[in-house]
Amino acid sequence: MDGILVETQPSLEQSSIDIIFVNPIDPSLLCPVCHQALRSPVKLPCGHKFCQQCLTVDGSSATCLVCQKAGQAVPDKATQKIVQSLQVFCSFQHNECNWAGPLMDLPGHVAVCEMRDIVCSKGCGDIYQKKHEAAHLEKECKARSDTCQYCKKEVSTKGMTVHLKVCLSVPVKCPNQCGVESILREELANHLPVCPQAGNACPFAEWGCEYAGGRQMLQKHIKEEPIRHLTYLCDGVIELKAMLAFMQLNTEKMIRTIGTLECKSSNLEKMYGAQLVWRLDNIQQRQNEAKSGARSTIFSIPFVSSRHGYKMCLSACLYGDGPVRGHYFSVYVTILRGEYDALLQWPFTHKVTVSLMDQNGLEKDRVNIDYVIRPMASRENKVFLDRPTSERNASFGAQKLCLLETLITYIQDDSIFLKCVVDTETMPIL
Repeated sequence: MDGILVETQPSLEQSSIDIIFVNPIDPSLLCPVCHQALRSPVKLPCGHKFCQQCLTVDGSSATCLVCQKAGQAVPDKATQKIVQSLQVFCSFQHNECNWAGPLMDLPGHVAVCEMRDIVCSKGCGDIYQKKHEAAHLEKECKARSDTCQYCKKEVSTKGMTVHLKVCLSVPVKCPNQCGVESILREELANHLPVCPQAGNACPFAEWGCEYAGGRQMLQKHIKEEPIRHLTYLCDGVIELKAMLAFMQLNTEKMIRTIGTLECKSSNLEKMYGAQLVWRLDNIQQRQNEAKSGARSTIFSIPFVSSRHGYKMCLSACLYGDGPVRGHYFSVYVTILRGEYDALLQWPFTHKVTVSLMDQNGLEKDRVNIDYVIRPMASRENKVFLDRPTSERNASFGAQKLCLLETLITYIQDDSIFLKCVVDTETMPIL
């Protein structure tokens, strides 16, 4: 089976938790590149160890950055277990948290630590300890909200005064002083045209003028009170500016919220069928069949990259393929002819990650072997990436996913698991 020419890189393990070790770390547990405790350690035949993300791996081989010797990089589970058992303090020791324990328990502790620093969930920007959250949200938060007693909507405490000036459910009295003392603001527009005192009110009544002299004296009132009316207008403009700023702030929050919801909706849409987890049983028998040539390649069931996306499948060579036969475990991706090909973008250029999954019972101790494929559109790769003209294209992927000796360590109950994830970030939704 032929392989495609692609750019590959290992997946990265990232953490945002500060790690404070109780005791100095043994130099053998430090990465020669980043000089930090080994994360997802891999080991070379020369004996040197590196963080998985600090070592450049070409397929499954790498050149040692210490002695310059090349060799197969394999996950070092023994070292991973030692590092995970090292004693550490809480990441929020500066907040007087006295917890200490093994590194493997740190994420679980930090998730519930009452001393950890958190950012206000209401969006006011304040940072405080988790134990003070209730008091902050109730008394201190500038973005805390109350329920309007009239319309029953949630309104920020800071904006309640402005809200009450425009709330349509607030009862108001007729500005014409016709005797109607309580009418909902939303019904006032229907009352004014039929008000028996229409025309008696000062034009500045909406801004606070309480003139009640009748229609005959209205013009005289307007001429004699220009300064007071200008004061009403200035106060009204200031209130309108405050109201506009408040509305703009809420609009910006609403736009951000809508953007977040759209992103989540898009991600949910793309996640539908975006990955395959394939269980391969009877590995010993199938590997013997591959070794004898009776069945050198086995195929997964077809899957799609998204609900209306690319149709694909995985294939596995349990005894290797081509020039690496008998030495490496090979896994390939194949694009199949699908129902929606006419609507999809071609050639296929989306990142694909193939993983041999660790079956360790403790999830935090699992070390998957990942192979990232970044397909590049070119004339040579048309047979792999163009729209299929037959039932399936030629296969591409990881000819050297791992050594056969390494594959053995991932077998449990005569089974292994392979996972395929197709990156849908730039994939349009049909």
